[in-house]
Amino acid sequence: ATAKLALLELYPDEHPVTIVRAAGVPGQEQVVTVPLYQLDRQPWIDHLTCAYLPPLPVEQATRTFAALQYILSRLRNPDGGCPWDRAQTHQTLKSSLLEETYEVLAALDDEAPDKLQEELGDLWLQIILHAQIASERDEFTLGEVLHSINSKLLRRHAHVFGDVRLADSAAVLRHWERIKRGEREANGEVGEERSALSGVPAQLPALAYSQAIQERAARLGFDWQELEGVLRVVADELAELQAASTADERRAEFGDVLFALVNAARWLGLDAEEALRLANRRFVRRFQAMEALCRERGLDFVRLSFEEQNALWAEVKKAEQQ
Repeated sequence: ATAKLALLELYPDEHPVTIVRAAGVPGQEQVVTVPLYQLDRQPWIDHLTCAYLPPLPVEQATRTFAALQYILSRLRNPDGGCPWDRAQTHQTLKSSLLEETYEVLAALDDEAPDKLQEELGDLWLQIILHAQIASERDEFTLGEVLHSINSKLLRRHAHVFGDVRLADSAAVLRHWERIKRGEREANGEVGEERSALSGVPAQLPALAYSQAIQERAARLGFDWQELEGVLRVVADELAELQAASTADERRAEFGDVLFALVNAARWLGLDAEEALRLANRRFVRRFQAMEALCRERGLDFVRLSFEEQNALWAEVKKAEQQ
């Protein structure tokens, strides 16, 4: 049964499997071909039994990594490939990579496993496509990508795969920072100008970037000792925002408020980017519910006073909480 379940991850249920028992033994040899899903339903299977599955054409092996690589190589092939796929480059695909990443996040927010399965496939497509383009340009291969990440995971988890002993998550993070410094030195990325914050991609959304650099600084000990201090900073920054008198001052102080709130999110164990994204979704959902109520009641939302609109908002919120 275990072998059958493993094979069903790769082969269709009806794929033929030939079962051979006691091959070449006079009077005992048995040979039968059955669908794969019946592999474990033969009562005479024993230690003298073997099974043969004919290979799948790669186009039919749709559960395999090899099939995706083959399909993309065909699509990129100058001879008979797809004109659109052949025209793509690392640069033209950047927006698609970002879009697919956010669609994965949307599926996670919706807690929709079927949607998540589809979106992870779309994201995987982007990764393999970039690797295919790199291979064509003799930059690197998919195998080198896999070697890099597998080696990194093993190297950075010596407390799992080696003899290192680490007491808790904080110790793991400090250990990672030491390993990363060693990796940078091995790559020649040394010098006084190198900052502990240099490895955080500046292309991240602003809230995510802010949280990442604050987490890096905290790992090095640059952090408050209690949440109360963090919240005092939030209050202080809000007061400075209220006191700001020019546009430049307001922009700077507003940025400081956001930065302090991100630090509070970090202390509370929250992802600031996710928290704001979910707040945006709640607002859109509730606003659309208000619009629906107006249509049901024959009201023109634009003509309502703010107090009337706010009453609708409160009604929608109450309905959500019931």
